[in-house]
Amino acid sequence: MTTDFMTQRAEYPETLEWLVEKCDYRPGWFVRLFDEYDREGDGTSVGLTLIITTSTVNSYNHDKSIRVNHIFAVPPATYDERSWRRWLFERFRDVETHEAAEFFTIDGEKPYAPSHGPGNDPYLIREVGTELDRRTSFRGEVNP
Repeated sequence: MTTDFMTQRAEYPETLEWLVEKCDYRPGWFVRLFDEYDREGDGTSVGLTLIITTSTVNSYNHDKSIRVNHIFAVPPATYDERSWRRWLFERFRDVETHEAAEFFTIDGEKPYAPSHGPGNDPYLIREVGTELDRRTSFRGEVNP
C-alpha cells in the first residue's frame, strides 16, 4: 500500500523534554523541542523536532555574527533516560561537526563545506573526488 506520507507513532518523550529543559551547552546556544514543527516549511516533514540554535560568526565573513537553527526530527522511540541523553548529545556533536566543516579552510578553499541544498544532509561530511579518483580501481589501474 502506497500513501503520500509515512506515519510513525510513539509515546511523547517526556524524558527527552526534561533533558532538553535542563540542558546547557555553549554560551549563546539554545536547545528546545517543538511538536508538530514544519521542518521543511512546506508541510512535507512535520513532527516532534529538536532545534539547536547557535550564535556564531559567519564562516564566510568573520565580521558578521549569525544565528542558525539546526533542526532534527526526533525519532519515534521509547528510549530510557540514558539513551535519550546520548541521542541529545549526538545532535550537539552533529552541529559541532557541521560547524567544523563550515570553518575548516585551506588556502581559501573549504573542502568539507556542508551541502545545504534541498535533499542534502548538512551533517554529512562530503569529500568530492576527482574524475581520476572515480576511475581508478583499488589496484591503481585507471579505467576508461
